[in-house]
Amino acid sequence: MIRPSFSLISYVLIFLLFVPFHPCLAQKIPFLTDDDIRMLSNELSGDRAFEHIRVLSQWHRDSGMEGFFNAADYVMQAAHEAGLENVHFIEQTLGHPNYTARSAELWMVEPVEVKLADMADHPVYLADGSHTADVTAELVWIGDAKDDSLTGLDVVGKIVLTNRSPGGAVQNAVWGKGALGVVSYQTSESRNPMDVPDQIAWSRIPLTPPEGKKGTFAFILPPRKGELLKKILQTDQMQDYFATGKRTKGGRIVLKAKVVTEIGKEPGRTGFVEGWIHGSKYHDQQIIITAHLQEEKSSANDDGSGCANILEIARTFNKLIKEGKMPRPLRDIRFWWTDEISSEYKYFQDFPDEPKKFLANIHQDMVGANQRMGSRVQHLIFAPHSRTSYLDAIFESIGNYLILTNNAFLAASRAGGYPRPFTRPLYSTRGTRDGYNARFVPYFNSSDHMCFVEGIIGVPAVATINWDDPYIHSSDDDLYQIDQTQLKRNAFLMGAMAYVLAFADEKTVPLLAGETFAQGEKRLANDLQAAIRVEEGFRKDSITIVSLNGGLKDARLLMEQGILREIRALNSIQVFTRKDREAVSMIEGFIARMQSKATGLMGDLELYQTEMLRNKLPEPQIDSSEIEASKRVPVNPSVLRTYFENRGKINFRGNLHGLMHDEVFNFVDGKRSYYDIYKGVRAEQLAAGSWYYGNVTLEDVVGLLNAAIEAKALTLK
Repeated sequence: MIRPSFSLISYVLIFLLFVPFHPCLAQKIPFLTDDDIRMLSNELSGDRAFEHIRVLSQWHRDSGMEGFFNAADYVMQAAHEAGLENVHFIEQTLGHPNYTARSAELWMVEPVEVKLADMADHPVYLADGSHTADVTAELVWIGDAKDDSLTGLDVVGKIVLTNRSPGGAVQNAVWGKGALGVVSYQTSESRNPMDVPDQIAWSRIPLTPPEGKKGTFAFILPPRKGELLKKILQTDQMQDYFATGKRTKGGRIVLKAKVVTEIGKEPGRTGFVEGWIHGSKYHDQQIIITAHLQEEKSSANDDGSGCANILEIARTFNKLIKEGKMPRPLRDIRFWWTDEISSEYKYFQDFPDEPKKFLANIHQDMVGANQRMGSRVQHLIFAPHSRTSYLDAIFESIGNYLILTNNAFLAASRAGGYPRPFTRPLYSTRGTRDGYNARFVPYFNSSDHMCFVEGIIGVPAVATINWDDPYIHSSDDDLYQIDQTQLKRNAFLMGAMAYVLAFADEKTVPLLAGETFAQGEKRLANDLQAAIRVEEGFRKDSITIVSLNGGLKDARLLMEQGILREIRALNSIQVFTRKDREAVSMIEGFIARMQSKATGLMGDLELYQTEMLRNKLPEPQIDSSEIEASKRVPVNPSVLRTYFENRGKINFRGNLHGLMHDEVFNFVDGKRSYYDIYKGVRAEQLAAGSWYYGNVTLEDVVGLLNAAIEAKALTLK
């Protein structure tokens, strides 16, 4: 092993102690100079990004729809204007026929004529996947549309009304019982209908009917309208139900539905837009900046905001390069406007050598929320433990800068000499003057970054999203709830990250190593706290030997896996060394220091145990199931397409949280055993908490991996 220079290590440790985390320097970003910060702040524009959203929001742009391709054409034009090179559309196959709805109206014709829905007012009135229809039929209330609710009901030749899934109603009432179509007023994301009485949820029904059945349709109404239809069906009173000026008797409703759609041949086509800023030196460490183009009509925040922001980052970088304020990046930067998640998975399979050239993924999703509307919080999503890296340190550094400089702090406000209320704010011309309500959160997926952190791909990725969002996937995700100021702040966050990555080299290694090491110290402190909380259960008088043994194992594996995670994070910096002797030595020095911490952390844990129980606890005992799990080592297949195709064939029902289910696969590397993988995923779950990630058991991990072996998604070493 090459030993590090003592003076260099000492310098970095002193730097860590007194620079990055000193309160007086909270308005600094270690990876950027003040001039860099001003350069990016001055040029990035939330107002310019907003204008892109204004255009994109006019189209209903689900996968493969005419609106999707219209949006892609616009993005290609805007990307050209932003100065990107090699802008093109990467054609991909769609798993179903191309589909576009042309018109759809729903009328109540009895007991009084009322137009209930018109997709010209908003396309989400019609569920995607609906077929052409022209029917007039009686309406029947079917509750939740499950088999029990349909028992004894005659729905043949009728339209059914439900407050649950339109897809479920199609399966059970239309294809199962002979109904003609569906009217649903289910809310999006399981929202309480009392909170969103006039919101129309974006929904889908199966496009392709079962053999021997015909395609059908489903209209989606807001809860207020749906409940009123239900009320009419369940009463015989005379009322002016829809405030038409005409009192009518309830008890019976007749609807007229007219739908015109176009359905192409299978397979359909989709794809994504790509543009480049070509680097000057390194072409095997590409930075991939993503946002997804496909969503429902408007979808201003999800993810029109991300699409607009990466256009703005592209424009800013190219303008700064042209003006000589910013050198051409050392690395290629690729901008992707995708068909969410599916684009990446298809691309990796079609071009399996491409991910080997990727350095990192930076993903923007839902970055324009007006945060005073719905009390939305900008979530800054760390990578999962399987992919913790230098990227998290850069992310946290820049994110904390934004949080500290764009929120009010009493001490700073009264210190004198600082602006009020924020110390170094980013505002847009037409945006709010609100704070940046943001927090860092443990990993979750559900967007494009999940494709990159896949174990078989192995690319570090971080992302943004806002939550809880009362507007997502509905008629309310529109321009009125977008804030240009938040667009600018999030563009700065991701643009600054891309800027740092674009120019990082062996000279950046000491800073990267120092920041990653220091961030790891905080993660390990959280692990220790979680381990102590596990052991607090030992105080119970009724504790059994079995539960004591399990608790000891959990506490120990938290510290063991924490150290391994931090060593992986430090090792990830090797990509910047280019085998520079001093840079490699620096990383090895930090890794050695991290390894030495294991004894101390275990000692802290044992001290707590001893003080708590006034007695040294026995060593935890490994059982037969753990021994057996230690003997099995899963291996990823050599062909990406084989892996992804067979992942979809895995048949396993356990109790793993969906994110922990995915993490099991992310930890597969051909070296870790079933038991090693279990410990890594279990530690991640314990560190975040069961409320966040559920409960990970060895039984579930073994069961999932065995099912993957059976499906040939993995093999055994």
